[in-house]
Amino acid sequence: MTDTLSDVLRLIRLKSCVYFARDFRAPWGMGMDGGTFAQFHAVLRGNCVVTHAGRYMSGSAGDVFLFPTGDAHQIADAPDRAAVPGPTFMESLATDTPLFMDGGAPTRLLCGHYEYRNDIRHPLIDELAPVIHIRSFDDQAPETLNGVLPMLARELSDARPGATAVAEKLAEILLVQVIRAHFEQARHRGGVIAGLLDPRLSKAFTLVHNAYARHLTLDDLAAAAGISRSAFAAHFREHAGMTPVAYLAVWRMCIAFELLTSDRLPVAEAALRVGYDSDIAFGRAFKRHFGQTPGVVRRRASISA
Repeated sequence: MTDTLSDVLRLIRLKSCVYFARDFRAPWGMGMDGGTFAQFHAVLRGNCVVTHAGRYMSGSAGDVFLFPTGDAHQIADAPDRAAVPGPTFMESLATDTPLFMDGGAPTRLLCGHYEYRNDIRHPLIDELAPVIHIRSFDDQAPETLNGVLPMLARELSDARPGATAVAEKLAEILLVQVIRAHFEQARHRGGVIAGLLDPRLSKAFTLVHNAYARHLTLDDLAAAAGISRSAFAAHFREHAGMTPVAYLAVWRMCIAFELLTSDRLPVAEAALRVGYDSDIAFGRAFKRHFGQTPGVVRRRASISA
């Protein structure tokens, strides 16, 4: 599972930005507009209420909230609290009178965002819930909450040389741990997430990621999983929500997109690199996945460089 997840995270070029770790004293509230970045809030001390799409979620010390697609939301000390826009709060930090410094018992928050390319269209990213809430008492949470969070908070408070760089790397580790915990929570929902957690199917996923340029067959993938061809095909479709051959095609397209846009390989060479002998078959598969031809994608990447 981790190898496949790592492959996807490398492909989307994850980059973190940590805003602050600060105390908020009641009454307080911040509203975040929707955007292209994935936003996160970690509760280091105290309590809060997060509102998303009309749903209230209570947070306590050790909880982490992640908004993978940057959905609009509000975080406050109480439900329906009047909130200031997030940028307004950030601007106040540069003044002598930062907002929410006076009042009741403090809640300490660590907030930031993640940048990543969202044009790869990998199902693992598409399947993430719009809001992920990992609680400190969840079975999957201890490594997330007892490990990296205290280190991240300490780097921000000590402000030693290199603290920003260390904090950003720790925030990326935090994201991976949150996604791992989310996988466990979402295991019963099916999809690629569930497939990666299946001990047999995960071996087939690993083969796809390691040997996508080979002419892999259903028999090859079934052998990797250690089960018969027919049982494997049915098991994969039931748990992963697609056929094994369909996932192989998806991963090839993700790699091809990277080869065309980052490495700027010619279309014919990119096709060969991902296991296609025919440029026509490659072009059809690419357009089916991305809605545009590989030549168009390559040209646009060259123009924007």
